[in-house]
Amino acid sequence: MSLLYRFAKLPDRGNSHVFTFVVTKSVTRDLHRDVTSKEFVYGYQKWAITFSRTEKVLGVYLVWRNPSEGMRVYVDFSFTLLNREHFSANETFSGKQVKFSYDSPAQGNRRYIPVHDLYARNFADRNGEFQLELHISSIRTIFEVDLRMPNSAYISNIYKNCPSGRNNNLKLETIYFNFGGFDWNVAVFPNGRDSSEERLVVYLNRLTGFDHQCRVRYIMVLGEGERRIDSGLLDDISDTDGKSYGWAPRIRLADLVHRGASQNFLHIHCEMVTANTLSEVTLSPNPCPLNPAVAGSMASQAVQCYDRDKQAWTLEADTHSETLRVRMAYKDVHNVPRNHLRYVSWSAYLLRYNTKSGTLDPIAFTHAPFSHYYVQEDTDDGIIMETDVTVKEIRDPNSFYLNDKHQVRVQIEWGESYLLFQATYHKYDDVTRVHNYQMRKEIGALQAENYSLERQLFSYQKSIAYAHSRGGTTNEETTTYECTNHRPYLDRCVSTDTEYA
Repeated sequence: MSLLYRFAKLPDRGNSHVFTFVVTKSVTRDLHRDVTSKEFVYGYQKWAITFSRTEKVLGVYLVWRNPSEGMRVYVDFSFTLLNREHFSANETFSGKQVKFSYDSPAQGNRRYIPVHDLYARNFADRNGEFQLELHISSIRTIFEVDLRMPNSAYISNIYKNCPSGRNNNLKLETIYFNFGGFDWNVAVFPNGRDSSEERLVVYLNRLTGFDHQCRVRYIMVLGEGERRIDSGLLDDISDTDGKSYGWAPRIRLADLVHRGASQNFLHIHCEMVTANTLSEVTLSPNPCPLNPAVAGSMASQAVQCYDRDKQAWTLEADTHSETLRVRMAYKDVHNVPRNHLRYVSWSAYLLRYNTKSGTLDPIAFTHAPFSHYYVQEDTDDGIIMETDVTVKEIRDPNSFYLNDKHQVRVQIEWGESYLLFQATYHKYDDVTRVHNYQMRKEIGALQAENYSLERQLFSYQKSIAYAHSRGGTTNEETTTYECTNHRPYLDRCVSTDTEYA
C-alpha cells in the first residue's frame, strides 16, 4: 500500500509539485497484493504510482490513469527514496519530458533498487516502511487528431448559397478526450457562427460536469505545414451547458484541408493548459445604518457555494475597514476524514462591469491565490480575503462592481485539492526535518569555505598587483604550491553520485 502523506508546491516556472508517499511493508513482502496508490491530480491529469516486484529487485512507475485516444502527455518527473540517515544517501531516478500515451500510460524503472538495499542502506524502518518522494513538473497535454472531411466537391459547395439550408448546420466533431476531470471535444463549423459566413469557427465543447462553469485555457492549431494557423493562448469560459466563446480564424476551411489521394482531412492540434471550475456568488455589502439599533438586522448574510468535490463553503462581505474584505469559510470541514488533512487552493475575483465590452472583468483579490490545510473540526473560523477596492466605492450606487440589486459579484476559481494521510506530526516527518538540517549545515560550511577562498584569492591578486607595480615578478612555484594546497576545498563532495536509469 502507498499512502499520499505530504504535498508541497514549489514556486518555480515548471509548476513543480512534490508528493511524498509512505510505502508499507506489503510492497516488498506480499508479491500478489495490488500496491498501486490512490489517484492524485497533477496538471489536470490523474496519476498513481505503482511497483513491480521480484524477490530481489523493486521497480517503480508513474501511471497516467485517464488516458484518451489521440492524447499524449509530456512531463518531467523523478522518484527519490528518502534515506533515514543522510540526504546524500538518497536514491533518485529521473526522466525529462517523458511521453505518456494511450498505448503507453506507465513509465518508470523496473530495476530501481535491490530489495536487500532497502534495509541494508537504511531506507526502510523496523516495520518495513519507507518514504518515496515524487517530484513532477513541466507538464504538456496535447490532443491531436486528423478529422476526416467530405470530398472536395462538397467542401467547395459549402461556401455557395444554398436556399434550402441543406449545409447551414454542417458541424464536424472530433472524438472526446479527458482533461481536468471533464470530457471535451473539438467542433468545427465551416459556415461560421450564424451559418452565413464564409469563415469557419472552432469550439472547444465540454461534454460533462455541467453543475459548474469552467475557465479553460488552451492553444488550437489547425492544418499542417503551409496550411497551418495557430490561435495562440485562448482564455475561454465554458458555461453550464458546456459551450464556449470559440475561436474564429479569418480563413476558410477549404484553405486548411489536406487533400489526399483517397481521403481529405483537417489536422487538429489542441494543447490544453488549464481547466478550473468556477463558483459565482452575489454578496450584499453592509450598509451604513443611520440607526445603530437596526445595524444587526441589516448585516450581510453569508452566501453558500460548492467546490468541485461538492463541499460547501460560505462567503460574507466585510465592510468594517477602508477596503472591502470577504470572509470565506469551509462549511463542510466536519466531512474531512479522521486522521487526514485536506489541502485546498483557490483564487478569488471581484467582477467589474466593463462599459466598453459589456462584459464582466475579473479583478483579483490581493494576495491571491489562497490555500489552506483543513482537519476535521466542528466549524471553520474562515479566511479573510482582502481587496484594493474601497468601501466608499462599493457603497456608491453607480459603482461598476454592483449589479442591479446593489450586490457585489465574487467569483471563486477552484484550484487543487488533495487528501493527505496523517493529520498530526509523525515520525515520518523527522526524516525530512533531519535532511533539511543536514542540507543547511552543509550549505553553511560551503559558504564559509567559499568566503575563505575568495579572501585568499583577493590577497593573491593584491600581491600580484603590488609586484607588477614595483616591476617585479611573482614566484610561480610559490603560487602553484599555495593553489595546490587549497584544491581539497574545491574537490569537496557533499553528496554521493546516483546512477540514473
